[in-house]
Amino acid sequence: MKEGKNTVTKLEIAQRLSSELGFSVRSASKVVDSLFKVMEEGLNAGEQIKIVRFGTFSPLLKKSRKGINPTTGESIHIPARKTVSFRPSPLLKKRVNAQKGPQILPNRPG
Repeated sequence: MKEGKNTVTKLEIAQRLSSELGFSVRSASKVVDSLFKVMEEGLNAGEQIKIVRFGTFSPLLKKSRKGINPTTGESIHIPARKTVSFRPSPLLKKRVNAQKGPQILPNRPG
């Protein structure tokens, strides 16, 4: 990750894999894309994705609900939707909290 940057891209992940495992960047990119595709297919099928020592991705169905448009104050209907939650493993939490480094961005609203 570059200095002053708070986002890691798929390409950067592929480049790290390439350098650490000796693959070409193109091959590493295919591995990364394939991994994400398998994870997406599992979540779409309603399966949890559990990665030991990292965390668990779980598909969630949010119910429809009433909301308020903050600009107009008008009552609106928010339809049901699917989303994904991530629960980090205790080991990942421990490692992240032990790191000394850049400040973590504050939680975004919403």
